[in-house]
Amino acid sequence: MPAYFIKYSDETGPKTHEFSSGELILGRAPDCQVILKDFGISRQHAKLIADPGGVRIMDLGSKNGTKINGNLITQAPLREGDKFSLGSLEILFGKTAEAKVAFDDEPIEASGTIVRSVGDLSKLLAVESKPKAGQPASAVSEIARANQILKVLTRVAETLVASRPVEEVLQQVMDIVFESIPAERGFLMLAGDDKDAGTLTAKVTKYRHKSHDRGKITISKTIAQRVLSDRVAILTSDALADARFNSGDSIRINQIRSAMVAPLWNREEVIGIIHLDTSALTHAFTENDLDLLSALANFAAVAIERSRLNEKIAMEEKKRERLGRFLSPQVASRIIATNDSQGFELGEPEVRDVSVLFADIVGFTSLSEKLTPSAIALILNDYLSRMTDAIFMYEGTLDKYIGDAIMAVFGAPLDMPDHAARAVKTSIEMRDRLAEFNAERKAGPLLQIRIGINSGKAVAGEIGSINKREYTVLGDTVNTASRLESSVAKPGLIVIGPNTFAAVDGLFNLRPMGEFTLKGKENKVIVHEVLGGRITTAAPPTTSTVNVGKLGS
Repeated sequence: MPAYFIKYSDETGPKTHEFSSGELILGRAPDCQVILKDFGISRQHAKLIADPGGVRIMDLGSKNGTKINGNLITQAPLREGDKFSLGSLEILFGKTAEAKVAFDDEPIEASGTIVRSVGDLSKLLAVESKPKAGQPASAVSEIARANQILKVLTRVAETLVASRPVEEVLQQVMDIVFESIPAERGFLMLAGDDKDAGTLTAKVTKYRHKSHDRGKITISKTIAQRVLSDRVAILTSDALADARFNSGDSIRINQIRSAMVAPLWNREEVIGIIHLDTSALTHAFTENDLDLLSALANFAAVAIERSRLNEKIAMEEKKRERLGRFLSPQVASRIIATNDSQGFELGEPEVRDVSVLFADIVGFTSLSEKLTPSAIALILNDYLSRMTDAIFMYEGTLDKYIGDAIMAVFGAPLDMPDHAARAVKTSIEMRDRLAEFNAERKAGPLLQIRIGINSGKAVAGEIGSINKREYTVLGDTVNTASRLESSVAKPGLIVIGPNTFAAVDGLFNLRPMGEFTLKGKENKVIVHEVLGGRITTAAPPTTSTVNVGKLGS
């Protein structure tokens, strides 16, 4: 269970790293446990050391130094709430909520225990807002209780339903709870998918006064499970007076007299719990407090779920935007649907079987000398859009634009058994779309392209610096495809290497062109020209599968 955390923000947004023990090296180098993307930070800037005595920070001879709360240090202890700076990057240190919460295996149901179903609260809130003449005192009291709860809920509704990050919503929930209920300590826990007490994770702990922060806040696992499974809120009063707890260290040390646990419920499911306790005199918490906590927990659950949904949508949009730069919308959607929302990496570099396509405009450098920059931009934007659409039509990956040249990959990041055929179909489609492009132009030069395709093994993955990484493919297969396009293909021709030929022979009209010596290759390469297709060039049914390592923002 993580005991500590550090929080900071970089150009990609807020970051949190949790740890428990051992050493944690922070810096720009890829081998650091925490990689910080800031050029003011040294490659190995500082080290955090966590042991039974706490956490210390040690500067590792950095160029710009390490500070704690503004003071330059070489080595010093860290305390909860400290802010330390590496160069210009400020980092917050603290203890995790999980480290402040503990489960007790014994049930806690003292003599003053009250169990309230969340369904009872729904009935309470459904009562009329004004008492009628002649109603019994109990009915009037119920209406008064309901009005009191509704008054509080009306005040907090706008705060909780506003769109905010999940962590901020969780903290606000506890702030509102403490404003409305006389608790000394409390915490909020979220449950895992199976809604078992064992999956509960503390997200926020709160103390009314610093003096109340004494040891861990303990909750009965039995009660937590009952709250989750039975959808009930539980109030335990005067735990000190119950003989059952004479041996309970946490009860005795913290002088706990009253405790409440309510489910975070959104009328469909329970997503967690809120626990409050106090050392005040007997019956410090009342039934009204229990009802109010249950109602607040309901509003909180709705706000949390809404915030989670907003974050999920934002994360998916961010993924879709990035994937959309080099993948078709259909492929991007399949990748997003297949993976969770934790992080966003297309995977570590790995060897994959691919086909690589290079397409280049013939004589574009001399052509551009005769045109204005704006005219060049108009031509290129139109041309590249049409060629990219052809690549996406067969679920290819747009690796990059290289000036007026295009590099596309088939077989990464998606597995494609027919990647060679897709690459050839794409090349024919590109040639057809170029013919349409030239036919539509009323004035100006006509464009011609050369296309080279090669198949084989290549290293595929995210390559680059810690500040900028791009998905690409590398290796001899890529180099050969580039050489086929630049050294062998003539204007208007599509040429393929031997591996591509072996994979598509019989599927297309091919013409042997002989053997060629390519730069960087010892042996001559047998090359074929693609004349056309024997089968339809319509988009094939989707047969590719997702196999891209870790995916996720």
